[in-house]
Amino acid sequence: MLRLSQLVIVFLVALKQVTSDAPQKVIVTIYYESLCPDSKRFILNQLEPSIQTLENYITLEFVPFGKARSINQGHNGFQCQHGPKECAGNMVQSCALDLMQERNDLEKVLYVTCEMMTEAGTTNNMKCVKRAGLRAYDVRSCISSGIGTSLQLQAEQATNQIRPRFIPTVTINGVFDQQIQDSAMVDLYGTLCSVLGEVPPCVNFNGGATEYAFI
Repeated sequence: MLRLSQLVIVFLVALKQVTSDAPQKVIVTIYYESLCPDSKRFILNQLEPSIQTLENYITLEFVPFGKARSINQGHNGFQCQHGPKECAGNMVQSCALDLMQERNDLEKVLYVTCEMMTEAGTTNNMKCVKRAGLRAYDVRSCISSGIGTSLQLQAEQATNQIRPRFIPTVTINGVFDQQIQDSAMVDLYGTLCSVLGEVPPCVNFNGGATEYAFI
């Protein structure tokens, strides 16, 4: 019979093996706006299909703010590139995504895809929120309580740190690179595979994206 100390050693060896076999995830951050046509096109045509396949290999972060700006530190609201409806949509998504922190990335992508496709949140329509399994009351409470404003101020700060010249903008592991940005806009899947390397979904990928060393 194995002693307790021997069992512990066996467990630690097994744990190390499992940990070493686990894929190292890449952090992908999307800076976008709720009514931006380019953001909509990118999320629907590039992001959502890519995450369907690569979900296990990336950690996704959404920053719905874009070229907006706060007025008097948010006390007088926000000014958005595509008008007040976009400001409303940005805040709805900030609140909903905050409530989805424990959800997996695919669920978050499907929620954002719904919002970008229908523009529901920009008119205070909560159908995408409900479809995501959230309560409309919770999202509206987030907006009315000031939490939504705080979340948008955080999004503004995060956006200002990279000062994007184009929306949407993609960063990998918190780093902006123009070559990756340009590639991601037309072939996000290929770009991510070039970063991820020989993970199973990318092994047979024959895209022409350049290899990037971010890990």
